[in-house]
Amino acid sequence: MNANLNVNDLILLSIKRIGINGEGIGYYKRLAVFVEGALVGEEVEVKIKERKERYAIGEITKIKTKSPHRVDPPHPVLLDCGGCTLQIMSYEEQIRQKKNILMEAFNHYYHGDLSKVKFYDTIGAKDIWGYRNKTQLPVRHDGDKVVVGMYQHNTNRLIHLDEYPIENPLVQKVMQEILDYLTKSNIDIYNPRFRQGNLRYLVIRGFEETEEVQVTFVLMKEDQRLFKILKEVIKIENVKSVNYTINSDPKSIEIINNKVINLAGQTKIKGKLGDLEFIISPTAFFQLNTKQTLVLYDEIIKAANLKGFEKVLDLYCGIGSIGLYLARHVEEVRGIDNNRENIEDAKEFALMNGIQNSKFYFGEILPHLHNFQKEGYVPDVVIVDPPRRGMELNLLNYLQKAKVRKIVYVSCNPSTLAKNIDHLQRSYDLKYVVPIDLFPNTPHVESVSLLERR
Repeated sequence: MNANLNVNDLILLSIKRIGINGEGIGYYKRLAVFVEGALVGEEVEVKIKERKERYAIGEITKIKTKSPHRVDPPHPVLLDCGGCTLQIMSYEEQIRQKKNILMEAFNHYYHGDLSKVKFYDTIGAKDIWGYRNKTQLPVRHDGDKVVVGMYQHNTNRLIHLDEYPIENPLVQKVMQEILDYLTKSNIDIYNPRFRQGNLRYLVIRGFEETEEVQVTFVLMKEDQRLFKILKEVIKIENVKSVNYTINSDPKSIEIINNKVINLAGQTKIKGKLGDLEFIISPTAFFQLNTKQTLVLYDEIIKAANLKGFEKVLDLYCGIGSIGLYLARHVEEVRGIDNNRENIEDAKEFALMNGIQNSKFYFGEILPHLHNFQKEGYVPDVVIVDPPRRGMELNLLNYLQKAKVRKIVYVSCNPSTLAKNIDHLQRSYDLKYVVPIDLFPNTPHVESVSLLERR
């Protein structure tokens, strides 16, 4: 362990790059020091807060040389919550740094020849605030008022929110109306300190394209009186679906970990993706930024370079939105997902839009792939959009041997993307990577990568 650096030491640090969580990274005698709120090119005086064997964590005490890209954050409260940490830099700089985050991950985890890979500039968003179509926030009492909040970074202290700048205007409006109604209704709100009360979380999803909103209340326990009060939320303009679910585990990381039950209105709401209509249940996954999702899907079409005769396989397909968006450009689409509700929604989505060249399969991916192989089905293009942890090893090994010409990898995690592509490079050439900004003002980087079989 380098004994030259200890907790409470003051050091001068030049910030060289941005880390995957948006923190500035500098080097003190080759030891990486992570500093929240520091920007590339800045020289900062830093106090060491934590010292580990391979890195240290520091906090800024003074900015000696300020970056020309530093701006006043429009919503400082969100910085306290560890969200929207990039709002301290200009948007041009944000999208530049997102490309760098992606390239840094490849430099670290990919052992192929990067000089042969094209890294495109990040495709930025037109709306850098008010873009999220879904929010899930803890509910509390603030005096007599019912409020929602976000946890202060690395603590269990809740910061009450008066505004919801990341959510789209429809979600913002309905959120405020529900909180006003709950305040007047004098209801039982959960208090984690005393482990008393009932209503824990408010989950709202709203699509501006159809003006439909879905509300799900997360409760500690069943309560018929409370159900009567919550049912009335259906009378709020644009609310088409009111639901509840029970989550009685105060330590649970997942907010919805139980069956969702409909209280009033429809069980599903309608959304639009370009000219495709879809319906979605409360637990189904859908991209949070609808407008940028269209940009992302157009990049997938571009990468697949479709001619009309292709058989496309959509893995981790969710409600089938990628495959169905591509369906008109190909001969056949097949989607696989291990969430039964997603697959039901995908089939309904296809039916609503009169798409007849799609099939959706529930279950683990590999058994289905083996069945397809037995029936002689060989996809021309495989699209993968895995969760943050990336693709499973058995699937990577399968694709390594499969006769697939093209893989289009959609990723929300640069590190697992680079690791997975490194695994596949024995059989596939990585042609290019294009970052797309689905979450402005946050360090999240979405991307589309094209791999072609050798």
